[in-house]
Amino acid sequence: MLKYHPAASVPADVPRKPFNARGANVRRCQACQLPEQGCICAYKATAAADCEFWLIMHHDELFKPSNTGRLIADVLPTTEVFEWSRIDPPAALLERLADERYQPYLVFPADEPEDQARLLPFQRQTGKTPVFILLDGTWRQARRMFRHSKWLQSLPLISFTPERSSGYGLREAAEESHLCTAEVGIELLKLAGEPAAEVLAHYFHVFNVHYLAGRRGTHQDDAEASRQWLLAQQA
Repeated sequence: MLKYHPAASVPADVPRKPFNARGANVRRCQACQLPEQGCICAYKATAAADCEFWLIMHHDELFKPSNTGRLIADVLPTTEVFEWSRIDPPAALLERLADERYQPYLVFPADEPEDQARLLPFQRQTGKTPVFILLDGTWRQARRMFRHSKWLQSLPLISFTPERSSGYGLREAAEESHLCTAEVGIELLKLAGEPAAEVLAHYFHVFNVHYLAGRRGTHQDDAEASRQWLLAQQA
């Protein structure tokens, strides 16, 4: 299991490597990884929820400042992060999957007939904590993680059709219906009836606006309402 350090967006126990993609020379906040002038650390707000998230991250996502899975970990401190491996699944994750205290759902579109047979509606079981397992990577990476992880094949699937297209402006989705990881988290929290959905939605909006402003040189005014809302939660 990877533990996120409170002052770093990359898990503390993962060796760092140079970030060589676009924006590599930008001076970034070491905590939120946004350009220093767009730092969102002051707006971080945590929330409680009667469900948990386990993120299975592709290795490449651990180092991308544009990754949104870490926003879920920021808002929900119970979130756990595991690095994906096709042949060597994380032992800690396998232990949790076998723990009767949890009610795990693997979140992924059921596009194939054999996948549809695994679909289950969300329904809380008495005495168990619902857990949403998200495959965090690009769409191509997530599909590969889904298809090539035999140790995930026995899990029930949960899938949904988003009511609107993604508002994530940092990467181009393969299809209009594809959401980024944080947006999926928001929809799942809504499905579970968790007020934390609103916290994550505002935090994601601030992240999205600030990141795009740093990339395009635009203003951050569009996030003012969400910034003030998040600050009010800290009061």
